[in-house]
Amino acid sequence: MDTLITEEQQLAAIKQWWKENGSSIVTGVVLGLAVLFGGKAWFAYQERNAQNASNVYAAMMRALQAGDALNTGEKAGLLLADYGSTPYAALGALALARIRLEDGETGAARGQLQWVIDNSDSGIFRDIARLRLARVLIADGELDAAVTVVDQAESGDAFGALFTEVRGDIQRARGDLAAASDAYRQALAAMSPGSQERELLQLKYADALAAASSAAEAAE
Repeated sequence: MDTLITEEQQLAAIKQWWKENGSSIVTGVVLGLAVLFGGKAWFAYQERNAQNASNVYAAMMRALQAGDALNTGEKAGLLLADYGSTPYAALGALALARIRLEDGETGAARGQLQWVIDNSDSGIFRDIARLRLARVLIADGELDAAVTVVDQAESGDAFGALFTEVRGDIQRARGDLAAASDAYRQALAAMSPGSQERELLQLKYADALAAASSAAEAAE
């Protein structure tokens, strides 16, 4: 749950970004700037820009894996400042949000996650940010705000089980154990058997189910 983003999600989101935006870049920006830069020069610039962003991102990930929060933050900030039009900027914002959470700076983390939601061209990245923002809001006791964020999910089945799990977390925080256990059950049914999130979800489900049973027995 706390990993920045899996390699499969990174690749899928970046591919999606190019698929959704590649044609508009070619037909819009290239035509507008062709006279100034020339077609070949512009494509060369785009390639260099993407490669530079990729290099900065790789350096950020090395720093993150090494536990170097300062260097991670610097590289993430560079992605946001200089490569905001690439999918790597969203990855930088997600990394910054993680660092801010680890430092206890909840407000700053929420700001970075909201930036991804408001600015990323990738529905995958936006939903990753929504999932994390909803969890932060739940921890802060802002349950109605968490529901609003979850209701904005747009990637369908890609993160459906995780959003259902978060809905269970919201119900658990509200004290509705029956609704929470039902949401966890639905999330488990929709989640891949090999998913790394499944073990924790199974524990949540068992705990909510036992708590709901105990509460029902006490009420009798």
